Amino acid sequence: MFQMLFKALEIQFFAKNEYEKSHNTMKKQLFIAIAALMLFSSCQKRGMHLFRGDYSYKISGSVTLDEIMPADDPSDPISLTVNLLNEIGQMEISALGNEKDSLLVVMNTMGGEVIVTHAFCDGNEIFLKDFTKNSLLFAGDSIVLKNDLNVQASGQMYEDNTIILNMIYDGEAKTANRNFTIHGDNIRMAATRN
Repeated sequence: MFQMLFKALEIQFFAKNEYEKSHNTMKKQLFIAIAALMLFSSCQKRGMHLFRGDYSYKISGSVTLDEIMPADDPSDPISLTVNLLNEIGQMEISALGNEKDSLLVVMNTMGGEVIVTHAFCDGNEIFLKDFTKNSLLFAGDSIVLKNDLNVQASGQMYEDNTIILNMIYDGEAKTANRNFTIHGDNIRMAATRN
């Protein structure tokens, strides 16, 4: 009789252990599934993957032209604020080799100029390596300045679709009898994914 009672207790204990093991295994599997779901649902495109693609862009803003006076000229220098002609074009952003968050940016301006520069990104921000571009400025009715500008640009992505770059232009321009410095820090590029 003791043997039967002992056998019954042993079977009951074994069944309880098996139930707890399977219950604990189920808890672990449920925890892993929830953790994986949270991980995948919080993943979004960041860095290089966020920016890669083709865009249409428009650049607008203004620059200040300050006349560079010769040392022997006592007259007051001219200072003009000039609106830039709206510039439109296509931009392609692609991965640059195997480097993490390193990009190649190609801007093809309507009218023929092609600008190629490198960029890197951090989260939803992009930082372009300084580059040189051509610009045509109209100052008044008679002064037309075509010049090379040094450009600094950085910005960020909005809603995975639009890049807004803040740009700074610096350079010099020459006419037949006057020289000017050019500076503009109120210049924006809006680029929308095609």
